[in-house]
Amino acid sequence: MTTLTVVRAGLFALTLVALGFVPGVSVANPPSATGNGDFMMGGELRTFSFSAIQQPNGNVAGQAEIHNRASGAVVHMDINCIVFLSQNTVVVSGTITKSNMGGVGQKGVFQAQDNGEGTNSPPDRVSLVLPGDCTATPPDLMDILHGNIQVRP
Repeated sequence: MTTLTVVRAGLFALTLVALGFVPGVSVANPPSATGNGDFMMGGELRTFSFSAIQQPNGNVAGQAEIHNRASGAVVHMDINCIVFLSQNTVVVSGTITKSNMGGVGQKGVFQAQDNGEGTNSPPDRVSLVLPGDCTATPPDLMDILHGNIQVRP
């Protein structure tokens, strides 16, 4: 087999994946969960933002950031795991890379739930970040006040 034939076969395979012709694998619509918004916890406003995307090779990449507006606490995580509990609920975990309250290098886990769109849909929900990874028991969910969560298995 010549080098040109190998290159053509590789490009053909990449085209199939990119166009979504391989069942369960698509670069165009990878499994993912994204969200941002805010919620109240103990009378304090907290703001969150996250993105977790499963890549075609199975790895998960993303970021999460949580702000406690009252205390000024900020935590940033590199996401490396996503588990779909259902069509609308995920557990997401990663490593804390920045924090003004300690914990850098530790793993954190949270749960998020997409409850649809529109005024007749119940609020989307998110949990606090707790120590652990995707194998941990997911933290309890709380309604978000503003924002949106999208879960795409």
